[in-house]
Amino acid sequence: MGYFSSRTFNLVYIHAALQAFASYGGEAFAFVYLLSEGISAPVVLLSIAAMFGSRMLFRRLVLPLVRRVGLRRALVVAILAEAATYPILSQITGTGWLLVGYLALWAFSSSLYWTTYHTYVALMGDNHARGAQTSAVETIGMVMGIGAPAVTGLLLTAFDPVVAFGTVALAMAVSAVPVLLGPELAVADRAEMPPETRREARLILFADGLRSGSFHFTWLIALFLTLGSSFAAFGGAMALTGLAGAVGALFLGRAIDLGRGLGAARIGFAVLTVAAVARMFGWPVAGLAVAANVAAALAWPLYATAFNARVYTLARQSSCPLRFHIVAEGGWDLGTALSCVVAAGLLQAGFGFHLPLAVGVLACGLGYWTIARSFAPAR
Repeated sequence: MGYFSSRTFNLVYIHAALQAFASYGGEAFAFVYLLSEGISAPVVLLSIAAMFGSRMLFRRLVLPLVRRVGLRRALVVAILAEAATYPILSQITGTGWLLVGYLALWAFSSSLYWTTYHTYVALMGDNHARGAQTSAVETIGMVMGIGAPAVTGLLLTAFDPVVAFGTVALAMAVSAVPVLLGPELAVADRAEMPPETRREARLILFADGLRSGSFHFTWLIALFLTLGSSFAAFGGAMALTGLAGAVGALFLGRAIDLGRGLGAARIGFAVLTVAAVARMFGWPVAGLAVAANVAAALAWPLYATAFNARVYTLARQSSCPLRFHIVAEGGWDLGTALSCVVAAGLLQAGFGFHLPLAVGVLACGLGYWTIARSFAPAR
């Protein structure tokens, strides 16, 4: 089966391209923008932790909303809510109620978006081509990740923030169109997940969240400060991704479909661990930090293809993919919030970014263990 042979799944690719533009061009800049407005790094990290902590409460609304309007419409609501966060972000000038409102809306929109999106992709995809389809999504994201940060960095340097984040909001809003054109997918009205499945889902995503708080959010702050708090330099560094990693993800996706999912996971976690170590040691020097960022960009599609393909397969094999992802995403929120709180505490205590970034290295080891055990024959 070809990567683009499914007409319905091609709609997922279109949405993923627009959403990736918003992610690389908007979300990647959100918290470094708060730094530029005079908010300290520990406070920014605590804000991220508070946002992810509150997502665990907002996620309780996901199942009732999907039951009422359907999975596809709930995903559209989430997309439009995500788009609405960026104009608010552009008006923040420090701590205050506007920041609180932004974090609350983002907590609601992202908890609804990622839970419904992952469920939608799990149901839309084909188990026999799961790796190929997942790797194609990652490739599309990598391609968009080359231009989107450069565009946003230049817009933030040359124009008012509302222009940059307004462009991102428009791309996110338009990404709802392919979802509206797609089919409605049924979600079980009632379903029970075994306690073992719930624990497995929560633990796998907890480990990934622990990694994300360090490897993603803490790293973005470290990189921005190392590059002199320059939006143009930060955007240029984020744009240095390289298509070699995307091509590698395509081959890895085929390996997953040929039954070598555990081997793909080993490769993915190994290269991401190397990138995490490079970030931990390279962050204080601009040249080394940029090189570490490029290494991570090459490693990311290999990791994400193996990881997401496995999670989607486990979700599809469960009694209800939506409920699986509600539980799993709750674990991710907890891991990310904990990682950001630890990073904020270490920075406030006077440590540099070495120790906060080391959390990401340890989390890669924990993440591999959680994924590897899901391949055990007894499971």
